[in-house]
Amino acid sequence: MIFVSRGDAEPASLSSAATIAQADAAAAHYATWSVGDAAFDGYTRYREYDIVQALRGVFKGKCAYCEKQIEKGAAEVEHYRPKGAVDGTIHPGYWWLAFKWSNLLPTCPGCNKGLHHHVVTANMTIAEVESMQATKPSTLVGKATQFPVAAQRLTASNDDHFAEGPLLIDPTRTDPAPELLWRHHADYSVVEPAQDQNGRSVLGAETIRCVALNRLDLVQSRTTVLNRLKIHRTRILEDLENDVAGETDLDIIRIHLRGALRRVDDMKQSCLPDQPFSAMANAYVDEFEVELEVWMNAKLALIA
Repeated sequence: MIFVSRGDAEPASLSSAATIAQADAAAAHYATWSVGDAAFDGYTRYREYDIVQALRGVFKGKCAYCEKQIEKGAAEVEHYRPKGAVDGTIHPGYWWLAFKWSNLLPTCPGCNKGLHHHVVTANMTIAEVESMQATKPSTLVGKATQFPVAAQRLTASNDDHFAEGPLLIDPTRTDPAPELLWRHHADYSVVEPAQDQNGRSVLGAETIRCVALNRLDLVQSRTTVLNRLKIHRTRILEDLENDVAGETDLDIIRIHLRGALRRVDDMKQSCLPDQPFSAMANAYVDEFEVELEVWMNAKLALIA
């Protein structure tokens, strides 16, 4: 998950007469709604072609939550604040935001729906994950109608995003990077809540849980990208060691170091916003750059 600037331009369908008519019908339904009544089921306009395409453009064809590349036509328009119900509450859902541009995100089915998946943890070995795959998943994960908050929930027609203290990250309003920790040294690419002096990030923990960021198929796809980056790292370090072994000329050493940095720049292609799992890739390359700088400084200190 990466921060994405949504921009102010809204798809025309959201302000069309047909959309306004559906919004008015929903308002009329909820004007007499009471606990136990059915939710309004007449929403269709949020799936209009221009809305889907606008979301696809903003998020570079990726899921807003997991950054998986979504095939054209397979993206689901997700209501960040669920429109018809909220899991575990008697809240009617944020029906007044059903056609609000700022409440719509493109997602893959695995993040958006409640589906059965295996969930991977950082301490699992390859053998344990392979053994787990041999069994039918029984854990129901995915956002569905979940929307955890830290404060009192919004009621119609309030849209003060931060007032209710949402615990699920909206990547168009909150930078996810400080809230997530990528475990690069495990066998699989697993994400955990970031840690600071106050403990683990609640935003990170709830986001990982709500949209199942460690479900097996997703972890396997991320791990493929991570392993490719690990190969680049290993080759760069091995080549550097061979190139400067026994070398005492600082100018020659610096030439080799510049060559290594250019190869790191090549790794950064995986960090571009249009690439799948760029948040994970960016965290890994940042970590490698720090490691490489330490290596360089140590090598130069020995020669100087």
